[in-house]
Amino acid sequence: MVPAHRQLQHQAQQPQSGPGGTPGKVSGWVEDELLSNGVFQVACTVGRTVPAAIPGIAKISSRALSARTYTDIPYKVFTSPRRVRFVEMEYALPRAAAVTALSELKAQVERAGFKVSFPVEVRTAPADDLALSTASGRDTVYIAVHMYRGTPYEAYFAAAERIMTAHGGRPHWGKLHTRDAAYLADVYPRFGEFTALRDRLDPDRLFANAYLRRVLGE
Repeated sequence: MVPAHRQLQHQAQQPQSGPGGTPGKVSGWVEDELLSNGVFQVACTVGRTVPAAIPGIAKISSRALSARTYTDIPYKVFTSPRRVRFVEMEYALPRAAAVTALSELKAQVERAGFKVSFPVEVRTAPADDLALSTASGRDTVYIAVHMYRGTPYEAYFAAAERIMTAHGGRPHWGKLHTRDAAYLADVYPRFGEFTALRDRLDPDRLFANAYLRRVLGE
């Protein structure tokens, strides 16, 4: 996970002049490889070994890995090497709940004293009309929490999940969560429509596994 939050703009074709310009090879390597992977990897390893050091490390990281704006062709903007391994949980909430949920999460982290070395990642998306899209039928904010691999994450993730589900959050289908079909049927208005289609197209559950039985039902 690259921890730096970026304001990114891109051109559909070749890069042209724009806000921030195209990053140079050296500056791009320093930001994406040296800092976001090398230095951040060391910082996370130290934090895993000495949890008390994490708040200080986080303050230094937030200054070193600051936001940047640049213009380039899409694949250079939206992809980057991610060598620092982590576990992640992400929930999609109604966009109007963003500030409240983030405030509650911050308060919970401070109250419980969780030592979190990764930033909370936030992004938004407009509503769509796909039955099981996490943005189905509503403008959406995505809030993702992470912990460095090998670091105890269960209590932090459980606390975050309680906050997200209190706001009608929809978990990312491919990331950690504990929700089941009964919960998901309540937060997806078209959940029954999808499962009916599943019953028709896969009545013998050839495309089933333990996870799908949990989130879609038997």
